[in-house]
Amino acid sequence: MYNLVANLTNEVYDGNSGEFLGYVTFELPQTEEEKLLNLVNYGETPQSLTLLNATIKNTAEDYVPPALIKKYPRAGVLRALFRDRDSGAFMPIEIHLTFDVRGNGRQYVNLYYFDSAEYSNIKVDAIRYNTNSH
Repeated sequence: MYNLVANLTNEVYDGNSGEFLGYVTFELPQTEEEKLLNLVNYGETPQSLTLLNATIKNTAEDYVPPALIKKYPRAGVLRALFRDRDSGAFMPIEIHLTFDVRGNGRQYVNLYYFDSAEYSNIKVDAIRYNTNSH
């Protein structure tokens, strides 16, 4: 059983074309972290997931930042370290998923930053437990 999630990133692809878009780094409030823990520990797919301070990095050359409020279909590989409750050891885990995303917040200065982003219509394709380093 895992009890903590750290070092979150999501490798994001266009949900229609499959083209690579970039990597998103973000923070999770505790309620959202619980949703990821329930997914990995019990197989419970969350209906939604809210990311805070989401920043899109290392984007594809032709990537255009999304407009606020509009939903976009996406696919991704969410990578994180999950801490084992008993041993305290961190295990790198990949969650392969499809989802719709909508960015919220101010984009005045940085078009690649969102105060929050909401994932909805989440479908998990696979959860991969890695034994190599993250």
